[in-house]
Amino acid sequence: MRKLFIKALVILALVVSFDVVVGLVSRHIIQGLSDKRSQIATIQQALLRKQADVVILGASCAKYHYDSRIIADSLDLSVENTGVGGMNMVYTDLVLQAFLERCTPRIVVVDIYGQLDPGEGRLPRLKPFYGISRPVTAYFDSISSWQQRLKLCSALYRYNGTLDLLLRHCFNAPNDSHGFAEMDAIDRCMDTVEVRRFHADESKLPHLEHVVSLCRDHDIQLVFVLSPRREHDISQEQWIADLCRKRGILLINELHVPDYYTAPGLFHDDSHLSAAGAHLFSQRVAACLSEHLR
Repeated sequence: MRKLFIKALVILALVVSFDVVVGLVSRHIIQGLSDKRSQIATIQQALLRKQADVVILGASCAKYHYDSRIIADSLDLSVENTGVGGMNMVYTDLVLQAFLERCTPRIVVVDIYGQLDPGEGRLPRLKPFYGISRPVTAYFDSISSWQQRLKLCSALYRYNGTLDLLLRHCFNAPNDSHGFAEMDAIDRCMDTVEVRRFHADESKLPHLEHVVSLCRDHDIQLVFVLSPRREHDISQEQWIADLCRKRGILLINELHVPDYYTAPGLFHDDSHLSAAGAHLFSQRVAACLSEHLR
């Protein structure tokens, strides 16, 4: 019985030692990632390093629609695009908190369409930053049971699934476009369809309120943008417009601008613009921001 107990202790010690080594190595690698166009590098740069006068927040529409270089040239301000596909208002809130630990942007642009839809999205991709990023750590602590928090203490649990992200990072190009990524085009015009099915996820509304309050408290100009897409959720559009009117938030609504839908080659798919479409969109958004600043 005693030998069995000793063997169990030895195995436990080996597992704990292995977990600690994995944690130290993974943490070092993640903190030292170079600024590339990979998803994990985009998250790392947004949470730990980037500073800018204008911060663009959101999911894939933010990443593929906002050419930071065009907006920066128009406004004569530094611009960083932190968009990551599959994210939502929780990510937007956490990234804004992280930026405010390093700098105070003049303008925060949120690509708002779909940010309040139900679903977790790709938030588990943030777990490798638990214990590294204060906002991420606080978020997971706030939503996790004590059993889940205990799991998060394990590096093997936190970094599970990150190997493929790190491998992809190795083959990605340097981030010379400040977070923006170009998409190829479909050679046809995009038709549109109206729907009414918006239901805001109650768990995301506090994060929306937190973004609004952070911008107000730090005297940051908050801008919500509705990007062009095939599907126009009229109920969501109205909900956002009402919110902006009540809270004094600048809304740039590009959903119904004919220029995007009457020429071929401006869309990549139903929800995302091509490089040419992003060029047009970025110019229009930059013009709106420039006019508002004046």
